[in-house]
Amino acid sequence: MIHPELDNLRDGHVHFRKSMKKFKVVSNNTFSIVDHSTPYVYARLNNDIVTLLSALGISDHTLLQKLEKYLSWLQTVKSDLSAAVDFLSSIGQHGDVERVLLEGLDSSSTQSKLNAALKKEIAAFKKADTEKDKLRVLVHNSRYVFGVCDPFQILEEGEVFIRVTMPRTGPTTIHSCPVLVVRNPCLHPGLVFLSRFHALTFQR
Repeated sequence: MIHPELDNLRDGHVHFRKSMKKFKVVSNNTFSIVDHSTPYVYARLNNDIVTLLSALGISDHTLLQKLEKYLSWLQTVKSDLSAAVDFLSSIGQHGDVERVLLEGLDSSSTQSKLNAALKKEIAAFKKADTEKDKLRVLVHNSRYVFGVCDPFQILEEGEVFIRVTMPRTGPTTIHSCPVLVVRNPCLHPGLVFLSRFHALTFQR
């Protein structure tokens, strides 16, 4: 998050809270980037989140509809260009997206890459170490995002600001819709809350 006044104050470019320093044994002020946001990464429903949503009153029918919609979408990946592009983008294979757009779906190379990606997606429904089934339903009207606080207190209680990259339209700010916010991992219903702007819609 950019602080617009830091340049004027000439007080550095970054401010950290004391709680953000995780290693206090040694005096090391090295700044490390662990991860960064990536466009088109959709959120997924896993076993824990489904259990919490069910406890909060989301019906089994609604959750099953999400699963059926996801599986039906996977079946179109090899025959629908838009679905293929969205699928490859959602799993982080951005380099293959350009190749699909250039070669089209009739290319044997494209079909081979899609086959491999789909097999990997389906195989992920089982835990590698125990072979137990697990749920990982991709939800299109969602994003996996990094959350930050509102240090300037611009937002009202229950509000969030969401700006995501949309396919073929670029950066887009989401306006005036409910948003379901879930952290992962999340083991308590109290950590799931509904705010005024939304990327993942459920009907009770």
